[in-house]
Parts: sequence; structure tokens; C-alpha cells
Amino acid sequence: MRHRRTLCPQREGGSVLVIALLLMILLSLLGVTLLTVAATEHTMAFNGLWSEGALSAAEGGVNRGLNQLSANAQNSLRRIPDCDDCATTLVTGFTYRSGHKTDPGPQPLQFVGSRVEEGYSVAVGTGYNPSGYAFHTYQINATGTGPRNARREVEIRADYGPVAQ
Repeated sequence: MRHRRTLCPQREGGSVLVIALLLMILLSLLGVTLLTVAATEHTMAFNGLWSEGALSAAEGGVNRGLNQLSANAQNSLRRIPDCDDCATTLVTGFTYRSGHKTDPGPQPLQFVGSRVEEGYSVAVGTGYNPSGYAFHTYQINATGTGPRNARREVEIRADYGPVAQ
């Protein structure tokens, strides 16, 4: 009589369980990795949005500085806004003020210099002015801030003129 060899199912009963557990651990790690990547992308998108909003706020501060330029240097050199501990709010969470990012508060605009040029007036009927017209140059720095300490700074030099001599 021949003996047949049969495999003992008792020895292999736990292998399916071990393979299933390893597969579940692998899939769980993949899921956690994908969630982390998605959360990082979400944070990066919001940081970009807040940074662009802060840049727009700084540009708003520059435009306000340009609007206050005049032939009167005292009015032109005021701070934006004209107080020590305030900032101008555009929309919720976004503000601007004059000065660099590192300045503790709003700073006055800076007068850089003047140049005189001969020429015709831009006013109708005034004609040629041999003594010339002055053009005043100002430097405007504006800092925009947004949520989560998003800060952007814009710096420009602007000429105001012609101003009759």
C-alpha cells in the first residue's frame, strides 16, 4: 500500500492573515501619505493667496501715497495712514501702511530731490516759462499685511510736477 502525503492545513492557516495585515498596513501608509500631500498642497495654496492679498494691499498703500503728492511738500511727506499706531484696513484681514516691513509703524514718505527743467506749462494759455518748472521726486514704501503674518512690501520712486518756479 502506498501512503499519500497530504499537506496539513493547520500549518498554513495563519499565512493569509499575515498577508492581509501587511497589505492593510501598506494601504494605510499610502493613505496617510496622500492625506499629508493634500494637506500640504492646501496650505501652500492658502499661503499663496494670502501673500498675493498682502501684495495687493501694499499696492493700495502706494496708490494712496501717490494720491497725496502735491506741490506742498508738507502734505506730500505725511505717513500713510497719518497716525502712529493704526493701519488702513482694505478688507477683512488685509491692511497697509507706509514704511518698510521692519519699521515699527507708519513712516513718512521720503523726499529724494528736485530737478528744474525749462519748458511750456501744461496749463492752457500760460505759455513758455523761462525760469522753468520743478519736478519733485519722492520715495514711497508701503507694506501690506494679511492673515498668518503674510507681508509684502512695494517700493517706488515717483516724480511730481511740473510745479511753477
